[in-house]
Amino acid sequence: MKLGRRNFIKISSIGALNLSLFSVDGLATIPDLSPLEKNFIHPPDASKSSCYWWWFNGLVDEAGITRDMEEFRAKGMGEVLLVNSAGGLGGVPYPQGAKFMSEEWKALYRHAMKEAKRVGIAVGINMSSGWCMGGPWIEPENSGRWYLQSELALSGPRKFSGTLPLPGNRVGYDKVFNPPGYKEYIDLPLEQLDYQDTAIVAIPDNGMPDMRISGTRAEVLAAKINHKDLSNFAKANEVMGPVRQAWENDPADQPVPVDQVINLTDKVGKDGHLDWEVPAGKWKIIRTGHRMTGSKLMIAQPEADGLSVDWFDRKGVEIQFEKLGKMFIEEAAKVGNKPKYFCDDSFEDGFPNWTAKIIEHFKHYRGYDPTPYLPALSGYLIGSAEIADRFLHDYRKTLADCMADEHYKRFAELCHGQGILVQNESAGPSRSGTICLDGLKNLGRSDFPMGEFWLGPKHEDESTLADDQSYGVSRLDYGQNKVTKMVASAAHIYGRETASAEAFTTMRHWLDYPGSLKQALDRAFCEGINRIAIHTSTASRPKDGKPGYEYGAGTHFNPNVTWWEKSGPFFDYVARSQYLLRSGKFVADVLYYNGDGAPNLVAQKHIDPLLGKGYDYDVCNEEVLLTRVSVKNGRITLPDGMNYRILVLPDTERMPLAVITKVSELVAAGATVVGHLPVKDSGLKNYPECDAKVQEIARELQGKVLAKAAIRNVLMNKGIKPDFEYTGNAGEHIDFIHRSTPEAEIYFITNRHGTSVSSTCTFRVKNRLPEIWDPVKGAVIKRVNFREAGDRVEIPLKFEAFQSWFIVFPKNSSSVKTTAANYPELTSGLELTGAWQVAFDENWGGPKAVEFASLLDWSQHADERIRYFSGKAVYTKTFSYDKPLSKDKPVYLDLGTVKNIAEVSLNGKNLGVVWTAPWHVDISPALKTGQNRLQIEVINLWPNRLIGDAALPKEKRITNTNIVFKKEDKLLSSGLLGPVIIKVTK
Repeated sequence: MKLGRRNFIKISSIGALNLSLFSVDGLATIPDLSPLEKNFIHPPDASKSSCYWWWFNGLVDEAGITRDMEEFRAKGMGEVLLVNSAGGLGGVPYPQGAKFMSEEWKALYRHAMKEAKRVGIAVGINMSSGWCMGGPWIEPENSGRWYLQSELALSGPRKFSGTLPLPGNRVGYDKVFNPPGYKEYIDLPLEQLDYQDTAIVAIPDNGMPDMRISGTRAEVLAAKINHKDLSNFAKANEVMGPVRQAWENDPADQPVPVDQVINLTDKVGKDGHLDWEVPAGKWKIIRTGHRMTGSKLMIAQPEADGLSVDWFDRKGVEIQFEKLGKMFIEEAAKVGNKPKYFCDDSFEDGFPNWTAKIIEHFKHYRGYDPTPYLPALSGYLIGSAEIADRFLHDYRKTLADCMADEHYKRFAELCHGQGILVQNESAGPSRSGTICLDGLKNLGRSDFPMGEFWLGPKHEDESTLADDQSYGVSRLDYGQNKVTKMVASAAHIYGRETASAEAFTTMRHWLDYPGSLKQALDRAFCEGINRIAIHTSTASRPKDGKPGYEYGAGTHFNPNVTWWEKSGPFFDYVARSQYLLRSGKFVADVLYYNGDGAPNLVAQKHIDPLLGKGYDYDVCNEEVLLTRVSVKNGRITLPDGMNYRILVLPDTERMPLAVITKVSELVAAGATVVGHLPVKDSGLKNYPECDAKVQEIARELQGKVLAKAAIRNVLMNKGIKPDFEYTGNAGEHIDFIHRSTPEAEIYFITNRHGTSVSSTCTFRVKNRLPEIWDPVKGAVIKRVNFREAGDRVEIPLKFEAFQSWFIVFPKNSSSVKTTAANYPELTSGLELTGAWQVAFDENWGGPKAVEFASLLDWSQHADERIRYFSGKAVYTKTFSYDKPLSKDKPVYLDLGTVKNIAEVSLNGKNLGVVWTAPWHVDISPALKTGQNRLQIEVINLWPNRLIGDAALPKEKRITNTNIVFKKEDKLLSSGLLGPVIIKVTK
């Protein structure tokens, strides 16, 4: 492979260094690079970023569509997710354009698909207007359902002929947390809510309160019967904790014997009329039915708004595909294109907890008829407290199975039948605490399992991201994203290449830029995310001006932002990182089994105190443990190549017989298993025989399954040292993730904080030479100072604020071990003080040319044209450099503080965009002895101009947008603040 000088420099320079890979000769022939190196330097399209491409109120035109597609391609994006939605989120007004699915809209959609094909952008499409899934075609019987129960007391013997009382229309749902559209429906009478019966039973009534669950056990009843509507801010343990509290029998309990429950369902007509010969004694008739929740779509266009689908029955998703999916496919086919995937966006639908076919589904999944146990949904002790608890466990688990199979699996089948992939944001974070779902199982039904991560309201202030800050402040749980570890685990255990995330969701407006986004992105990368879709990139019409009409939420990231022209290097960083983070397989030593309960979520990435630092892990569910786990050479192994050293069981006395049987098989095959052994089954099928069998197997495993003490000791005793460790002044700064390919071991390591740190980092790799790969510069550094320490390698590394490195250990490397420091010290050679010529963009209200006596914050300038300026300004300065130049001592220009992105040219040679720390650039290729002419283009953010315009009459404003700023709002620091210093290596 021959590289010209420009590309050679790209692979042989590194931030604060210029460690040569080979001779710095523009005519030199560079030896062939490995495929891994080639694709790192020039990532394939599949590794490039995606975005949410929102069409709000259909306010798009062909010119805007073409511009977006061409700009997306030019800057380095590979695909878009098209979302059709109403504007107005957060009270932000939005003008009306083409009506969704109208002939005008279809023509625009065809144009978009034609242009996407022309420029090479893949298109995914959200399967509704707004979200989640539904529309006007979803009739009440195919919408989300709540169960309801009513009671009637009777005494016998007697002949009863009468109409049973209907349940209250919202009994038990008095704390509903704002599911979309519910206010229109929640208090309507049942005859307007499509009430339907499920089953009617009679139970003996002894008149004693102890027929129902009581005492402290009753405190978790709401959670067990799916009436606990947790907020968006709930943590996984808060969702799962209550239902895991087992009900033990109390001597005072007065349970109803199961064989005394009488099924009256076939004696009741559709009108609720019952004819029954009541036996002697007192009886309670429990009528169980269901109503539509009334929950509707979020911010859907009026013409496509309607009820959300029933999440536990396939009919809803089938109707949705018929009404929308086929239209998207047919219209795209007219221009020779096809959607790459269909998407079911984030589940945000209140808490549906029933479906008309619940009895049928229950029998299929659990193997017994639930009808006699239905009174337990009102707290009645059917059989006993423990038996009622097991039934409620089975009920919740059935809902989770239905959601995974009836909705997400069926959706995938419909998509795959048309040659289209499927992407689902199917396990939160939004409202994942309000429904009985198995997050891993839902995600496992997707080709592109997807989650989401947010930016905190003040995420540039590190103190707001601390572990002790609430989710409302930080948008993190204990310093980590809420669901990304769950998404990554799902991808790993179900054999998916990518773990996706809706990225940078926020309620901030034009306060972010590439440099402010990096730390959040790198956190997600270390959690296992390797495919982002930037939220959000609003489609707009060029004729509507800038910054244009925008969404009420989401990082604004489209061609209308001030810094868009310089966004390419950020997209390069994303693509390089995603390419390497998809290569090979994730490396983890521990597989945690998360149990079989529902709801079942995976907590945020954290350090298990029993495991300690330096090891990574995945989490699996019952389905994967039973159907995909085996043992190979003593390792827990999955069919796609993932493997783990040990399996850790949850802290519970309850485990399905099938699971403990599988654990026994794994142990017999040589697996190392750590954890508590169960004493009973978790469900009711074949009770009590199932418990006896569980206990028998558990006795056989005594001494074979290791007690759950220090998992770290188990690994260390096997000679498995931590995969990654660090020392020095790094504190809690550094995070990592490790991928392994047949060709290389790949570590991504990042500084989580905005201060520089130095550390000796230790990697569990032997007999390999390390290389340092810089994803910001596209640099491959093959002269590295390192030390072999037994079966590991130690490398002294330095990180600037939020800086990241890939440390790569190729199987075949031309790397050279050196005794020189990896990070030579830079010394100040010349500070560029004095006057600067600054030219602002006159089209955006700035002066054509002014002189700054010294570097100055634009927001502090006396001239309003500068104080309120948003956009690009060009700084020019001529300076004299009289020091000798040497190839061995590169020279850098340190820009100091930049607000918010810059591009540097010296003597007419473009030296690139600087968008993140270290805020400096290698000027050696252009610097000369004597006079030098320096140009620095600097771009700030939109708010200053918007604040300035807020004080002007509308006809004098330069900007146009639907986002309101006030003239009193605080201006943002802007411009080149410096100091600008020329630095050389010692």
